[in-house]
Parts: sequence; C-alpha cells; structure tokens
Amino acid sequence: MRILRYLVTVFLGVACVMLLFSCQQEEIVQADETQAEISEVDLDADIPALHNLHGVVYPLWHDAYPEKDYALIKELIPEADALTQRLDEAELPGILRDKKPEWEKAKENLKMSLQALHDAVDEDDQKAMLDQVEVFHAAFERLARIIRPVVPELDAFHREMYKLYHYYLPNYDLENIRLTVDAMQEKLLPLKAVQLPQRLAEKQEQFDAAVQELESFLGDLAKDVNTGDKNSIEESVEKVHTAYQKTEAVFD
Repeated sequence: MRILRYLVTVFLGVACVMLLFSCQQEEIVQADETQAEISEVDLDADIPALHNLHGVVYPLWHDAYPEKDYALIKELIPEADALTQRLDEAELPGILRDKKPEWEKAKENLKMSLQALHDAVDEDDQKAMLDQVEVFHAAFERLARIIRPVVPELDAFHREMYKLYHYYLPNYDLENIRLTVDAMQEKLLPLKAVQLPQRLAEKQEQFDAAVQELESFLGDLAKDVNTGDKNSIEESVEKVHTAYQKTEAVFD
C-alpha cells in the first residue's frame, strides 16, 4: 500500500512538471507569434491603390485644369472611375487601423466629388467641369493626408507609438516597452526641430505646443517604465497616445 501511494505521488509529480513545461512552451510560442505579427507591411502607411489613382489625378489637375482642356477631362473620367473603385478593395495596413472611420468618410467624399464631375461632363458645363476637377483634387489630397502625416518626423514617431500601443502594452512586454520608449524619445528630438512649410506657418505655434505636451507625457512614461509599475505605465501610454493624436490633429 505504501509503495502504491509512493508511485501515485511520483506519477502526479511528473505529470505536474510536464504540464508546467507544456504551459511554458505554449507561452514562448505565443510570445514568438506576437513578435512575428509586427511586420514592415503593418508599419508602412502606404496604400498602392491611392498611388495608382494619383496617376489620373495628376493630369487632371496639372494639365487639364490649367489648360482648360475639356476633352482631356472627359478622356480621363473612365480611368478615374476604375481607380477610385479599386480603393474599396484596398486594405489599410495595421498602423492605419485607427484611421479607418476617417478613411471611409474621406473616400465617400471623393466618390461624391467624382460623381459631381460626371454630372458636369454629362451636361457639358465647362465651368462646372473645372470647378469639380478642383473639388476632386482637394478630396484626393484629403484622402492622402489621412495615411501620411504632413510632417515625416511625426510619421516616424507614430511607427514606434503603434508598436507600443497595439503590441507591447497589451501583452505587457516590459523589455520591448522600454526599448520602444527609448526609440520614441529619439524620434522626438527631430520632431521638436520641425519647421512647418510656409503654407502651414500659422500653425507653427500650435504645433510646437502640442509637441511640447507630447514630450512632457513621454518623459512621465519613461519614468514609469523604470519603476515597472504596470498601472502607471498603462495610464502614461494612454496620455502619450492622446497627445500624439492632438499633435496630428493640428493639421486637420
């Protein structure tokens, strides 16, 4: 009887060790899978279909519009239709997931402007054709600005923010959180030195104030990361994320 109890105890002990080992292996595999999910495709705020559409927007705006070439406008309409339609098939990369509602709204606005251009062509209203080419171009520019910040340095910062907010924080990967916060502080230095182009000069003060606030919250996050306090880190990341969004909204 004593031998039987001993064998049962040994069996249960071995089973527990095997179960623990299996769980650890599963955690390792899951961690590896999480890391593998972050790809350059996810981090690249690029949509090829929009580039293709630019191929028809450019001659409409830079050739047909200034030259009042109504025949060229009519000639380019079918291509504009086809390329605009392909935007519906385009998938936003991971880094643009938060912008999907804004993207969809701007895309519908683009379609409406194209339909208005159609109406002008159908009525052979030359003034309306020119007006609607201008509106269509503006709608395209709005769509393009959604996927690319006006300031490249802000885009570089966003790449790090995306990894932190959507991958490392949800999994509480403290080592990568620390590394990413360091990278964000490096990206902030050129962002602080940005001088906006002349057409946006009136926004310089607002932009600088937003970046200063972003720097302040990022500094708080760096301190929290050093303590390893999960709740404080989560709260600070949210503040940094909100400050980033406010900085980006300067150009809305």
